[in-house]
Amino acid sequence: MNINKFKTIFVLAIAIAFGACDNDVKIDIPSVEAPVVVSTTPNTGDAKIKAGETTIQVVYDKNIYFASKDFDKLTLTGGELVSANVVGVNNTLTILANLSRGMDCTLTIPAGIVSGPNNMPAPEVSIQFSTIDIGNTLVNPSAIPAAQKLFTYLVDNYENKTLSAMMADVSWNYDMSTRVYEWTGKYPAINCFDYGHLAWSVSGANWINYGDITPVKEWSDAGGVVSAMWHWNVPKVAPATGSGSTTIWSGDVVMLSDWSANVQMNSDADKALFADAKVGDVIRVAVKDVASGAQGSFKNGGTWGEIAAGTDYFDITGDYTLSITEEILDILKTNGLIIGGHDYTATGVYVEGEGSTTAPDLSTGYAFYKDQTTFDASNALIEGSWENQVFTKDLASIAVYLKLLNDEGIPVLWRPFHEAAGGWFWWGKDAASHKAMWIAMFNYFKAQGLNNLIWVWTTEGNDPDWYPGDEYVDMVGRDIYEKDSEYCVSQFNSIAARYGSKIVSLSECGSVGTISEQWNAGARWSWFMPWYDGTDDNGNAITHADEAWWKDAMDQSFVVSRDQLPSFK
Repeated sequence: MNINKFKTIFVLAIAIAFGACDNDVKIDIPSVEAPVVVSTTPNTGDAKIKAGETTIQVVYDKNIYFASKDFDKLTLTGGELVSANVVGVNNTLTILANLSRGMDCTLTIPAGIVSGPNNMPAPEVSIQFSTIDIGNTLVNPSAIPAAQKLFTYLVDNYENKTLSAMMADVSWNYDMSTRVYEWTGKYPAINCFDYGHLAWSVSGANWINYGDITPVKEWSDAGGVVSAMWHWNVPKVAPATGSGSTTIWSGDVVMLSDWSANVQMNSDADKALFADAKVGDVIRVAVKDVASGAQGSFKNGGTWGEIAAGTDYFDITGDYTLSITEEILDILKTNGLIIGGHDYTATGVYVEGEGSTTAPDLSTGYAFYKDQTTFDASNALIEGSWENQVFTKDLASIAVYLKLLNDEGIPVLWRPFHEAAGGWFWWGKDAASHKAMWIAMFNYFKAQGLNNLIWVWTTEGNDPDWYPGDEYVDMVGRDIYEKDSEYCVSQFNSIAARYGSKIVSLSECGSVGTISEQWNAGARWSWFMPWYDGTDDNGNAITHADEAWWKDAMDQSFVVSRDQLPSFK
């Protein structure tokens, strides 16, 4: 390379560089006003904001910047700040907080923490609002006084005391609660019953008669709180539809307690209505207003004696049926039928085809696990579907049984459709069908005058889409098995944060940390309920809460036993 040429190029470069430094370049940056808040959620002055996990949004009139290092400079009274970010929409600061119940809250964003274009600092923002407290009014405004008293007691004791509870062995007794008494010298405050064998009870099978409320009444009369749930067994397959239904009589006859009233269907015209009946068909008597101790009766229309052995004066709790044999069919066509009994109102008599869905056909098999039945929950409210027929009939049947408790003034912690989001029960197909069925049951029971129920919804921990809504739920429960105290505490905290205006209970448990450990670590359940002992699939014994576990629980001053409960009557 020519050295002289290189020197020339170097000198020129230096000259150009120095020349550039001699001429200042000025860039004019336009002035921009500081960002200003245009709206907030909630607004200043808002009241009855839902407590618990809450999203607060502060919207500015232009894009903003917020540094995560400045999070600690935000302040909130009446709650705890969790996070703050500008995400998605660049003009919005989104703040996540856990708000305490019944508090006057103030969120403050100091001046300069949020900035706009050209790093222009935003002025201070202060938002004042108040949160709703746990109300002591039930979602059913027509609740009986005893239910309201019980609920008020639970609200007043929440986070200060926890009620002990025990699940009934199988469903219709308090044997396990008696065992707790034998271990500790104290009965649990709550005994939970289960209507899981409804189909068998309605059919009159030799099993559990839910019309006999003796064990429930004994528990209530002894001062205990009654809880109830429903492992809702439905047919494994669609029932046969049979040959349809023939109306023999319809009306409204009150069967008096002195046995004097009846429905006579023994005229020639009545007998003719039985002409198409067949052996294997079913006679169904539709009823309402069934009182405790009510009885039904099928009588020979000619002799007034029982139409067949065992058909004269038998206990009923709802619609009752008679299977037509060859002998009964001959009597119906020759002499007709008389319906009798006492302490109920007869509204219709029907002959229904063999296999009718009105009378449970236990031979088809029943199940509540989703993988054991073809019952589709999404069809439960679709009129004309077999699922809707079963759903409607079962609601009517269990309403009769629950009314027996309502008539006795017994409040019930009612926990249907439990563990829905777990997906193992048929009612856990999806959130939409679950919520629709819950609301349908709530509205139907309310229309039937079941005003003794306190509605308890069970969460699986992270399933807000399944929640029926505040207007349909009084309390929230969580079922936990084979977890330590740390897990139980984390579940309580997260659920209490999400449903801040509701009481939270450990609605089922088994093989969990002791109640003293859980309580002292912050799990302030409204009540706790171990499941009854059983066996696993291999026949091995399962003990969900042993003697030591229960002694620990009953030794705690914050645990309420049955003898410590006030009267709710």
